[in-house]
Amino acid sequence: MTFRRTMTAVAVASMLLVNLTPVAAYAENPMGYRLLPTYEAAQLPNNHGTLGLDVAPARQITDSGMTFALMQVQQVKRGSAAARAGFQRGDQIIAVNGRVFPTATAFAAYLRSIRPGTRINIDYMAAGAGPSNAERVALVVGQPGSSGGQYAQTAEQPSGMSTRTKIGLGAAALLGCYYFGCFSGSGSSAR
Repeated sequence: MTFRRTMTAVAVASMLLVNLTPVAAYAENPMGYRLLPTYEAAQLPNNHGTLGLDVAPARQITDSGMTFALMQVQQVKRGSAAARAGFQRGDQIIAVNGRVFPTATAFAAYLRSIRPGTRINIDYMAAGAGPSNAERVALVVGQPGSSGGQYAQTAEQPSGMSTRTKIGLGAAALLGCYYFGCFSGSGSSAR
């Protein structure tokens, strides 16, 4: 009888602990980025969103079981959302709205799926800067052929401060090895 009570108490305690134990949230890497595979990107709707820049994949990065490429800016169209946000040739885009991309095709498909006028966040490293200087900028997606206008203005916070912020230590932790060769990688591919 004592054995039965002990086992019942252990079972009840175990069930209570399971309910009280916090469930760890799953993130694909320390920054919480999610990979958008090319096959999923191909199924996204075309809402004609654009930033007004051309990119090519830079070195591939493998982290936490996913492989993605930094998108290196090749050209920024004058008057575009990207130009007004301050993007320049050589900047490396890490993520858009927390998504990373294995190919330039997946990157372009994701941007096209965003409706013009939508505010997005882009994590990037300025040309020549390292991961510890990675920044996040908020901007509004434009539409094809727009020369700026309402869709291409960099979003600002009510205080008037730019929404460009450092993403710092997290990006350094994720991308620091990029420069030191810790990640498996392949060379750049041109467009």
